[in-house]
Amino acid sequence: MLGNERRVRLSQARLYLVCDARPGGRELSEVLQAALAGGVDVVQLREKQMEDEALTAVARDAGALCAGAGALLIVNDRPAVALAAGADGVHVGQEDMPVAEVRALVGEELLIGLSTHAPAEIDAAGEADYIGVGPVHATPTKPGRPAVGLELVRYAAEHAPVPFFAIGGIDSSNVGDVLAAGARSVAVVRAIAEAADPERATRELREALDAKRWSRPLLAAIAVAMLLALAVIVGAASVHNLSHQGGSLPGAVFLAAVLLALASGMYRERYWAVLSFEALLAFQIIVTSLALAVASTLQAAAVCVVSIGLGGWLFWKLVGVMARIQAGERQPQTLR
Repeated sequence: MLGNERRVRLSQARLYLVCDARPGGRELSEVLQAALAGGVDVVQLREKQMEDEALTAVARDAGALCAGAGALLIVNDRPAVALAAGADGVHVGQEDMPVAEVRALVGEELLIGLSTHAPAEIDAAGEADYIGVGPVHATPTKPGRPAVGLELVRYAAEHAPVPFFAIGGIDSSNVGDVLAAGARSVAVVRAIAEAADPERATRELREALDAKRWSRPLLAAIAVAMLLALAVIVGAASVHNLSHQGGSLPGAVFLAAVLLALASGMYRERYWAVLSFEALLAFQIIVTSLALAVASTLQAAAVCVVSIGLGGWLFWKLVGVMARIQAGERQPQTLR
């Protein structure tokens, strides 16, 4: 189905451009060609004043450029125009037509995006195919809308029911902070539309987005898994050398291989790897809690408390990592 194919492409999108029919006072085709060449994955045509018929013609031309570059075209706030122009989707705000009503108009084949500005709006966005989260920073494109800061991005990274794009005053100078807060995809307006060289500006953003970035909890989990694998091998080898018996060595090698496989999976941000490591952490917390209950010295009790605290902190933080990874890996049938 075309809708599923669009949702797959959406789930892989990293850079989203929002622009009007005259971005930066230039021809739309000029800016779009440069932005698409630089690596834009999604283009939203946002025109509040143009009549439907004229906007439909503009959207058709933009759609042809996007299709040629493998990008998606979204029309802002006008389902009828999106349908007439053959666009890939439509985007609405909180004050616009509800998502359920838009879906009834456009059917299952078109994508529906929704702007969100608060945790409750993110939680209630499950009927949309994706959401915009922001504005992260104050921006003249949204006058009167206060900046939500990076905290809402962190919330979306842990709780968003669908893929999300952080938006609002994002450019190459601050996109790193947005990514560190948990976003994997961003939407921009002025950073590309008003850039002197739109293609170069797009490439700079794209390079920042494509650079591998891991959250601190995920880095900690990878390091712990690798250190445990090393400790298991060293410990088993020491016992083997002292006893000259190899009974425990094959089992240790197997356990170390499992831990290294988990570290490799987490390095590649695989959901199964993080989930499996979470299970190991849960087991460690339970065992250490039992050890604390029977600890006979203050030193042993302190070690158990520290171990439980660190393990619990990492477990909780990885829950958010899992949510972010899952949102990016959703299958077509569950993207809506």
